[in-house]
Parts: sequence; structure tokens; C-alpha cells
Amino acid sequence: MENDRLWGRLIDRHRKIIRSETVTIEGDDLEPAFLELCRRFDIQRPIQLPKHAREFENFNTTSYTQEHFTEPISFFRLEIERLSAPGSQRRERTRLPIEDA
Repeated sequence: MENDRLWGRLIDRHRKIIRSETVTIEGDDLEPAFLELCRRFDIQRPIQLPKHAREFENFNTTSYTQEHFTEPISFFRLEIERLSAPGSQRRERTRLPIEDA
């Protein structure tokens, strides 16, 4: 069975994707996949806040801006998203209509 993947995107101020990479998540540990994305983008690992863990748990996605890096960055935002493998038994969170309002 295929593993889930972590999709990383570097976004500019005009919301255009500058660069995109995907890496395989081995098991349930996201950290090695996240570090591999940072290595491929040649950026430092951003500061992880509780907000990032909550967003990732609830929506399978989160983003980082300059305030989450200790060095200057050449992009506006780093977005990461978990892509579930086809046929995965992973339970997706159902969005409520009020959340889209």
C-alpha cells in the first residue's frame, strides 16, 4: 500500500507557486518528511507553534511566513499539506458549512 505524502509549496506575494515538492511520509512521523522538504527547498526549518499543530490536525495543512523563520526568506509563505494515499483508511475531517462562510 502506498504511503501518504507531504506536499510543500513556496508561494510569492501574488499567491503564485514558486516551487513545489512532495515527499513520502514513512509511518506516522511527519518530522523526517518535513525536514526533507526544507532540505529540498534549501531553507531552514521554521519555528513550530501550537497553531501549526492545530491547523495540521484539523485541516491537514498549515503555512509559515517570515515571522516563523529566524533568517530572511525569498518567498512570502511556505505551505505544507498532507496528501492521503488512494484507498487510505485515514479519516478526513468534514468541514461544516459555517466554516466556509
